[in-house]
Amino acid sequence: MQRFSKSLMLASLALGTALAGATHAAPSGDLSLDAPAGKCDRTAIQAMVGADTTIETAAPTALPAPHCRIDGFVITTNPGPNKVRFRLQLPDHGFNGRYLFAGEGGAAGYVPSEMELPHGNPVTRGFAMAGTDTGHSSEPLDWSFMQGNPAATLDYNHRGGHVATVAAQAITRSYYGINKLWRYHSGCSGGGRMGVAALEHHPEDYDGILIGAPGRSTATMLMFMWATQQEAREPGAWLSPAKLAMTEQHIIAQCDALDGAKDGIVSDPQACHFRPQTLLCRPGQVEGCLTAPEVRTMTAILDGPRGPDGKRITGGMPLSNMAEGWSAFLGATPPPWTDELTIKAIMAGRTNAAAMISTVVSRNVLGAKYDYMHQFDFHNPKDIAAWWDGVRRLGWGGPTSADMRPAEKLGTKVIWWAGISDAGPALDTTMAYRRAALGSLGGNTRRLDAMYRLYPIPGMLHCSGGTGPDDAPDRLLLELINWTEKGAKPGAVVTARGVEKAQPLFSKPGEALAGVKIHKAKGDAREFLLCPYPQKAKFDGAVGHEGEAAHYACAKAG
Repeated sequence: MQRFSKSLMLASLALGTALAGATHAAPSGDLSLDAPAGKCDRTAIQAMVGADTTIETAAPTALPAPHCRIDGFVITTNPGPNKVRFRLQLPDHGFNGRYLFAGEGGAAGYVPSEMELPHGNPVTRGFAMAGTDTGHSSEPLDWSFMQGNPAATLDYNHRGGHVATVAAQAITRSYYGINKLWRYHSGCSGGGRMGVAALEHHPEDYDGILIGAPGRSTATMLMFMWATQQEAREPGAWLSPAKLAMTEQHIIAQCDALDGAKDGIVSDPQACHFRPQTLLCRPGQVEGCLTAPEVRTMTAILDGPRGPDGKRITGGMPLSNMAEGWSAFLGATPPPWTDELTIKAIMAGRTNAAAMISTVVSRNVLGAKYDYMHQFDFHNPKDIAAWWDGVRRLGWGGPTSADMRPAEKLGTKVIWWAGISDAGPALDTTMAYRRAALGSLGGNTRRLDAMYRLYPIPGMLHCSGGTGPDDAPDRLLLELINWTEKGAKPGAVVTARGVEKAQPLFSKPGEALAGVKIHKAKGDAREFLLCPYPQKAKFDGAVGHEGEAAHYACAKAG
């Protein structure tokens, strides 16, 4: 059993202080702490890139820290032409020799000015930061740009992120007059998908990749289709947020203490054998129970979609943090839902994220006017076959290789994290990828452990929120940097929720920033101990100390 000692905790906090404070942590190698900046001028920057790249602007910018903001685009061809826009921000002072690329959630479709996760702008801590629209402009959950557009599809899939980072890294090296550059990628959901794409297609682009809950496969979209069909299956089938909240309280009562710590979090859902049938309303009962249609819906969504052969296509939504987690995708209004593909429609309650994603992706795969709610039949072999045929034609969202050998050869380090309570890309998709990655290395766990770590995050929903930690991506980025640059293998990691304890890297606790909204975790401020899979955090039984990482240790499961 690995006890998370006080000295190890202090060492972790010291690294965070060194990186987040006024003096930046020095990376190993031949880098200076403050390489002299170049000339922030469009003509000067244009001379640093190839003929396929156009620099539109290069302007000195004061906030959030003095830096050179560079906007440009790369023209991709074969297929093409297509325009991939990018933005690069280079700090004027305290450059720490590190480059961090911002993966974007959903369909991307915009050029970011700050990171989604870890949230904030890394130039405030001496990083060069870059990001791209991946070759199109769109609403956050609108993938319809793929229809009849193989160039935009390929650029979104992996090419856009690659060409943008090649240009941005070339500029960064020239701007500071350096050869060695520590290169990192971080993102969650669609941003995690971008990290997986870089890992599989362009591992030479990065030294370290931080992957959060990637929405990388259309199997997740099939789960959304299944869940929304179940909620519209029959009168009374819809699960209201109130019914989900009531059910969640029963689940917590049954399964909270299974991990030894009674703290309101079901941290091991696999060990929880809750059955919705136990809440079936008795004759005449109308409160604190589930009707027969609701029981059928909840059972089906927990189980996940099954094909004509009865085999599960992918896992369902998790039973932990059900009220907030399921509602985040299924919304708070019953069907029917509009097929409008805008965030405004979601905010107005006319649709929900799962229905919107199901609509646009099914139309990409099966036809521009396809009505998945009434046409797609999970029990029909022809519909299942048509789905995967369409995915192959589209060239996006199919099973990926999970081949770790090229990245292993290059020495690339990977930390992958996912919320245990994520109702989007369910944790089982992450576990399936790990098994495939292990298989690509001949089943040799030592080879996998030398380059890859997986951290399941208790209580966390999709990328953020829930009842888990707020600063897990921030702490894990520090682990990735230490592993990549100094060879310090990641182990137990202390994270926290609440402004009193969480330690964000690129923003102040509780700070409201522009861009994508990151949901804060609920509950009193506390610590969590994260353990690399297959280890799990074990509580020492000290009642009243459930929120202190020092009272947990990483141990083998079982």
